[in-house]
Formats: sequence, C-alpha cells, structure tokens
Amino acid sequence: MKKSRKYIFKIALLLSVILLSGCSTQGILAIGSDETLPRITGIKHIVGKGSIGFEWSAIKDSRVKGIKVYRAIPQNTKDQKYTKIASIDDRYATHFVDRGIVPNQTYLYTFTTYSLLKESLPSAIIRVQTREAFEAVSFIKTYSRDKGVVKVLWSPHPSAEISEYIIERKISGGKWKYLALVRGRLMPEYIDESVAIGYTYSYRVIARSSSGIRALPSEASVLKVQ
Repeated sequence: MKKSRKYIFKIALLLSVILLSGCSTQGILAIGSDETLPRITGIKHIVGKGSIGFEWSAIKDSRVKGIKVYRAIPQNTKDQKYTKIASIDDRYATHFVDRGIVPNQTYLYTFTTYSLLKESLPSAIIRVQTREAFEAVSFIKTYSRDKGVVKVLWSPHPSAEISEYIIERKISGGKWKYLALVRGRLMPEYIDESVAIGYTYSYRVIARSSSGIRALPSEASVLKVQ
C-alpha cells in the first residue's frame, strides 16, 4: 500500500512539471506556486535585430534554485497562453538573451523564480516589439550568357551586418526553392549553369546577416531561356 502511494505521488509530481512547461499566467499561479518565494523585479531589456537581452535585479533568497522565462505572442483572449522558453539553473544569474524571435513581432515575457517544484508569482508582464527586418536587396537582374548559363547580378546590401546572400529560384511558375549561397556582402553575382532551354526561370536574392537574420526577399527577375 505504501509503495502504491509513493508511485501515485511521483506521477503527480511529473504531471506538475509537464503542465508548467507551457501554461497561462493563471496556470503558473495554480500549479506548484509559493507566494513566499521572491519575484523577479527591476526587469530591463534591449532589442536587437534577432535577439532580445534581459536584465533583472539579483535574487538573494537562498531558497531559490533558479529562474524560469515564459514567452507569448499577444492574443485577444482573457487566458493568455505562455510557453516556458528557458530554465536558468542558477539563482545568481541576472541576464538572459532570447534568440528565438522574428523581426517586427510583439512578444510578452514573464519571469518566475523556483525552488524544487515550487514557483514564485510571475513578474510584471514585459511587452517587447522587435525591430524591422533588414531591407531587401534593391536591384537584381538576370542575363542569358550561353546555352544553359544564366548570370544573376544584384546590388550589394548597404548594411555592414550582412555577410551572405541566399539565391532562390523557381521554374515556370513553380515554388521558390533554395539554389545557392554566396558569401561576402560585396560579392554581387551568381552564375547558374543548371538551366534548360525552353523554360522560364525566376530568381530572387535574400541577404542574411552574420547572426543569421534574413532580409526581406528582393523582387524577382524573370528570364526565359532560349
């Protein structure tokens, strides 16, 4: 009988952990909460192109084992759903960087402290608007240089953060597909030697930064190979 009770207790604890991994603010308070644990305060943030950096006041309570970070995209609902995106297993930590964001998007963040299976009340909700995406390459042109050869030219991107270009192609109105990667911001050409006579090819260029942030796609340049 004692073994059976211990087994049921372990299952209950496991379910509590699973439910905490993706929950609303109400869920954070309802499951395993401890109002005596200190809350995260003094939160500041800095927004970059592809990341958001956070800083908060240091935690001094020795009961705290770490900090959990929750994120949401705003919804028109009373029960705003949050997903746990990080668990920082060190109460001395005061910084976190979220790199899983996209440009021109609003996010909501809240933080909790935890001790074993108990969490504090959530911090104040932090609303963050990410920056606009890099502008598109301003000029692209394609030329037929020989049978089965197309040359793609474009203007180098003006931002020094750009380090490479993704070349995409679609054939006769099909879907855009990855074709090649050209490294170097000042390298403005690609030669496609895999075309066939009688088909129409569309090309576009997507600049990408050294941190992996994509610019908006360029306009398409269309060429029928004859």
